[in-house]
Amino acid sequence: MKNVFLIMTSLAAVMVCSIVVSCTIAWAGPPQNSRKQEVSAGLITQMDTSGTMVVALPGPLQSFQRIAAISGKATPEEILAFLARNVVVSGYHQSQSSNRQPTVFLKLLDAYLDLARELQAVADTSGHIRVTGCNDVEPLLRILGYRLQGSCGPDAALETADPQRAFLTVDSGFPLVDLEEALQRGTPFDYPFGSSSVPVLFSPKDWTWTDNNVVDALLEDPQLARLYWAMSRLDENTAMVLRESPGLRELIPVAPVLDFYGGHLAVRSGKVLVPGGARGEAAWRDLVGANPASPTQFLRQLLTKDEGWLAAYFDALWYVPRQQQEYFTDPSRLKRYYEALRGKDLDPSPSRSVFRPTANLYLLTSRLLINPDGKPHIPGNLEVWKEIFRRKSNNRAVRDWAKRSGNWRQPEQFLEAMMSLARVPSADGPLQVYLQLIEIDRHRAPERRLRPATVREMADRYSRYRDQYLIFTEFNELDDDSVTRFLATADAIDRIGNDRVRANALGLFQANLGLWQILARQGQIHRANWNLSLQRAMQPFGTIKTLAQLHDASRASLEVVWEAAGATTPITQDAMISMLAGPAQSDPEAQEIHQKIADRIRATMESQRLVSLSTLIQLGDGLTEMAQGKAASDSLLRMAGALEEFEMPLPMFSNRERSEWASGLQHNPHSSLQTRTDLSKVISSSPNSPDALVEARGMLTPFLRDTLVGLNYAYYEPPGAEMVRNNPLLVRSHNFSGQMTMEGNEVWQTPRVFGRGWTASGGAHLAGSISDLPYVLAQVEQDFIIPENVQALIWADLVPTILTSAILPRWWDVTEAEMQAVALYQQLGEEVLTASTTNEELRQMVLEYLSKYMLPRREREVERNLRVGSIEDVLAEVMP
Repeated sequence: MKNVFLIMTSLAAVMVCSIVVSCTIAWAGPPQNSRKQEVSAGLITQMDTSGTMVVALPGPLQSFQRIAAISGKATPEEILAFLARNVVVSGYHQSQSSNRQPTVFLKLLDAYLDLARELQAVADTSGHIRVTGCNDVEPLLRILGYRLQGSCGPDAALETADPQRAFLTVDSGFPLVDLEEALQRGTPFDYPFGSSSVPVLFSPKDWTWTDNNVVDALLEDPQLARLYWAMSRLDENTAMVLRESPGLRELIPVAPVLDFYGGHLAVRSGKVLVPGGARGEAAWRDLVGANPASPTQFLRQLLTKDEGWLAAYFDALWYVPRQQQEYFTDPSRLKRYYEALRGKDLDPSPSRSVFRPTANLYLLTSRLLINPDGKPHIPGNLEVWKEIFRRKSNNRAVRDWAKRSGNWRQPEQFLEAMMSLARVPSADGPLQVYLQLIEIDRHRAPERRLRPATVREMADRYSRYRDQYLIFTEFNELDDDSVTRFLATADAIDRIGNDRVRANALGLFQANLGLWQILARQGQIHRANWNLSLQRAMQPFGTIKTLAQLHDASRASLEVVWEAAGATTPITQDAMISMLAGPAQSDPEAQEIHQKIADRIRATMESQRLVSLSTLIQLGDGLTEMAQGKAASDSLLRMAGALEEFEMPLPMFSNRERSEWASGLQHNPHSSLQTRTDLSKVISSSPNSPDALVEARGMLTPFLRDTLVGLNYAYYEPPGAEMVRNNPLLVRSHNFSGQMTMEGNEVWQTPRVFGRGWTASGGAHLAGSISDLPYVLAQVEQDFIIPENVQALIWADLVPTILTSAILPRWWDVTEAEMQAVALYQQLGEEVLTASTTNEELRQMVLEYLSKYMLPRREREVERNLRVGSIEDVLAEVMP
């Protein structure tokens, strides 16, 4: 058993460690298969030397990939699948009518294929386009959409004759410059333009029921293209079963279901694998109406029943951890929860939209917390959730369940309601509240879980403060008293009557909490002190009415955070930056890294031209001393002059132009007010006026807000940041006013980017809280990174996650011995995979373990490569 555990642990290390190293592994180029190629003006079917059916495309494969928006790193086996996907996503305009209208993308692709056929027709028998000189270039130029300007020789030039053909020529990568230079020099031009072969799934006859070839069939029928895309990602055994019966033509109506929910379908040893394993087969047989041991009948029923809701349920339960899977697939629960999910109305279908609409179902089934007694966990108790459901709601499903909630006696009845609401799109419904609160309870000891009164308070304020609750999920030692203190303080800030004071209070409160989170995450504020330090840091913000009071409260709160981190010296900007850079290090190499992080934070603060924290603290102390009768010093006046150094850029537009072209708020009163601040005048003219000096202290508040918010920005600055370094107004322009929406809820929610590309509106800036700031800054910066052969939508989702993972974790607690242990586990895991290529028993153990983390198709590819001893391909497959 010890050896088995070691093997499984090693494989787990391979999966985890590969996340770190996978980005460094280069994609292999397309394999150079020996294929029989024919010269053709059309798209024809062939067979390569291995017996695989292939389709011949006119012209170079790279040109086709460019026009079809297919990554240059795609293998030949993936070309037609990616083509089918692009036809589904980008080929036709979305319309309720049966008359499909092709998009510009599809029209260009069709035109390119026609152009490529014409070019292939002028190529010689070896598949090369040859031009000896001006005498025989005209037919080629006519196809390319160009004509010769002037005569041959050094002055020869090509000019556009047909814009559409010329565009396709250039966009497909035809070497037009080489042709022009050949004409100028009088040398022959030679360009290989033979057909390119790509494998086709199954056989061409499976996809062409008319005289059309495979590619034309996919381009003309988006439903067929969707089926091709879905089948290309299915487990091979499952795909063959479906091909035999009911057949591909009969599967077209359920192509969307297969596309969204077919990834986990697997047939092994003549039986469909089901969530819950052998223990759950009887329950699935009753629910589906067919036996998993009869794959053809079971798959047909699963895919067609209830317009895809059963397939969505089946797929969701494959993703959940084993404990939840066993819970849901219990015979007494499987059908009960499915009927709650399905409801009485099947509309809208789970396969009708462009993206899977079942995200809430995946979240609920995977995050469900099961108590030791086998019952689903309910934060607080059942009674408080009855109250939550009875709150006023605009959603009919919530109102219906509220009427039935009076009969709830068991947690399972409550979970039925949650399953039903998984179909309801909502940002702040009961399901979203439930998912948030069970994440808080998940990391707490049973005796410390949320009390009913706390659950009620959090649910009542969920729509406003939901993004702020993340602090209680991450820092699980924070108790109910900390939650209550936060809600009370947030309510007090919201009640501040003066808009200017409230906006600055929001920024300063969240900035101080942001600094607390950084220091707590880095271990500089000890767990045992989390509750006391956070509550004390929030307390000063509970009774704010003026800017001067806000200044003093912010200073007091910052002092609490500073002392909680173990500091014994006065606060200065350099000391604060050094603390944010991480705990003190004794190792020389660690000290060097610590200094580099501190230098980066310092450089960001300087690029934002923010007033030094040291200057603001000294000014505040100096004004307090003046109010006590001490005379103003020359150094105090010099520091006051530092507030006047910042100037707004000269406006590019007049007021009339701005009002016409700007979107959203055109004027930032926060920044404009800072430019009119003259603290030196107040100090000089009213040295003995206590009221004037109190007001002067309030004038420091907007600057203090920017500096503390700026420290958060600087800490979370993504690698290679451009906006933070080159837009000195980015921090000052952060909008805490709550004026972007009618409700004003955005001041407590994850910030959004406003003004991107709107120069008249002052340029891009964030509006909202600073919750989840690392990810939002990464979103801002990802536009400055140029993707390489990556879809823009995927890029926009992937890059911020990668950038955030490079900033948020600080690996100060990872020792050299631990790094060495990770490397050894990685090495051992690779050795286990290598050994399994020749050991059948070990191979089965490996595959059983990896099957938990891979879709069936990928698992079979790993198994096939293990059997043939292709260890390099296996290692590439286990990379995420």
